Amino acid sequence: MKKYEYLALEDHEFLEMIDSIARERNTLKVRNKSENSILIACQVAIPIAFIKFFVNQEGDNLIVRRKISWWPLFAFTVPLLLALEGIMVGISFAIDNHVIFSYVLIALAWVVGIVFITHQIFVELDLLVKKLYRVKV
Repeated sequence: MKKYEYLALEDHEFLEMIDSIARERNTLKVRNKSENSILIACQVAIPIAFIKFFVNQEGDNLIVRRKISWWPLFAFTVPLLLALEGIMVGISFAIDNHVIFSYVLIALAWVVGIVFITHQIFVELDLLVKKLYRVKV
């Protein structure tokens, strides 16, 4: 969980800025917004990560904590990997050809996909931070 401090900013202003930035992006969807937190789903066709911002007012400053939940990424991709591996096992038993190389290729494709999706999540977080003070609420 990362912690940031913003000077002379109110909690509702910060949440409105995050909300308006997320609404203008196609890959970010606001899931839940409360008085002191906002939950954003980062998605590429399916939700791949949940990003939650917690705000806490301390004097004139705003303390923001950010938490990223990775469980949707693995909850949706591990069954896909297992299904692809199962299909390969079925095909290899049907044609009596046990080729280990095809299993390795599928696993490597899954790893490349996970790296791409993780990169996409951090690009979206970077865009959120860059646009944070350029938003008109």
